[in-house]
Amino acid sequence: MPDYQRPQCLTNIHREEIADGLVRVGCHYHIEKLLDDSFLRADIPLPSSLTSSVNKRKTEYLAGRWCAREALRILGFEGIPGMGADRAPLWPDGTVGSITHSKGSAEVMVADARHWLAVGLDTEQWLTAERADRLCRELLTGEEREHLKGLSPIQRANRITLIFSAKESLFKALYPLTGKRFYFHDAARRNPRSLTLLTTLTEQWKHGTEVPFRWRERQQGVLSWIALPR
Repeated sequence: MPDYQRPQCLTNIHREEIADGLVRVGCHYHIEKLLDDSFLRADIPLPSSLTSSVNKRKTEYLAGRWCAREALRILGFEGIPGMGADRAPLWPDGTVGSITHSKGSAEVMVADARHWLAVGLDTEQWLTAERADRLCRELLTGEEREHLKGLSPIQRANRITLIFSAKESLFKALYPLTGKRFYFHDAARRNPRSLTLLTTLTEQWKHGTEVPFRWRERQQGVLSWIALPR
């Protein structure tokens, strides 16, 4: 049995094997239930860079690392991801993964690096029609905006939310591989289940490369992910 306890601020832990060597773990987190000893009880170190952060940020971090440790254990690995200078998770040797959190929900996807090259995961709350319209030009290319014609306001908002989430997952998957930052207009959803790169990041990840993604629609929002096999 592990020598740590689940803190009261984390509830509804759920686990799922997505594919061989690919695991998702999620939980709900409650900022108001974070206690002074929550990190100690969970046996999860609080990074010095977060000691003066607000409770929201601390609880998000605790939830993500708790789920990450659970996912790693399912795959037969031990440890907790550290945090790099760019604040991205540093995964234990032999693993790759991604963490996301939004509005009281944390999700982690972790993979055995012998079988998986990279993982990107993102969750977003459904955008309102008004906010989606404000963000549309920032998030979508002209080509993608053309495909919104004829949709109702709520359909437009949901489509924009999905593309937003998928592009976030794409960045989380490819940035660790390429070390290159890229932005929303550097990829487009030309096919229902893939994103096409509109810029060249490396020799392997060139302009025109199609990257498949998957997603699940939920009552409060959408969860998208990209898992690249070796």
